[in-house]
Amino acid sequence: MGLREAKEYIDALRKKQDNPFLWPDYLTGLPDRAAVLSKIEKVFPKIGRYGIAYLRIANIHPYLLKYGSERHTDAIQWAAGILKTVSKEVKGSFVGTVGTHDFLLIAPAGEIKGIIRKANRLFKSKIKTFYSRDDRERGYVISFRRDDGERVEIGFMCLVSVVLVTPPSIERINLIPALEGHCRLMEQTGETIKEVTV
Repeated sequence: MGLREAKEYIDALRKKQDNPFLWPDYLTGLPDRAAVLSKIEKVFPKIGRYGIAYLRIANIHPYLLKYGSERHTDAIQWAAGILKTVSKEVKGSFVGTVGTHDFLLIAPAGEIKGIIRKANRLFKSKIKTFYSRDDRERGYVISFRRDDGERVEIGFMCLVSVVLVTPPSIERINLIPALEGHCRLMEQTGETIKEVTV
């Protein structure tokens, strides 16, 4: 072992670094943000034939408040695993991470909502096992009354998503932040999937 072997290692490392798809996110095993940005660059002119969805695990924070963080990683990994396996069923699909609880899905425009619905159905089924029987029977995790007296019940984790299937009017660099903003608003509406324009 010497300088020649070190140089070989560095050369191999640089080849890997040139391809972000070889460097998955540690937590999920999915392609990370660098790979997502690379994929968006390639598909951006094809939006319309392809759709892009921004997905987030909704209601994870109330879960963490009540149950603690012991199964936090499990919830994220189940979301990632389900998204990956369901998207693999559709040729031309891609899923990667864009944040701890956030994912980006690219798929043929006519197939993308079906992927999301199936993934969310599977995720909801699995994630209910993370809750106590009392919470499952009651149908919510936390409840409280607002200052105006309205009762609020916060439900179980699920995947909320915004889907873009029409060519955007914004620059590529602004795409993820725009979709993320729409997705954050969706967490409060109770909807799980919504088509948007940006």
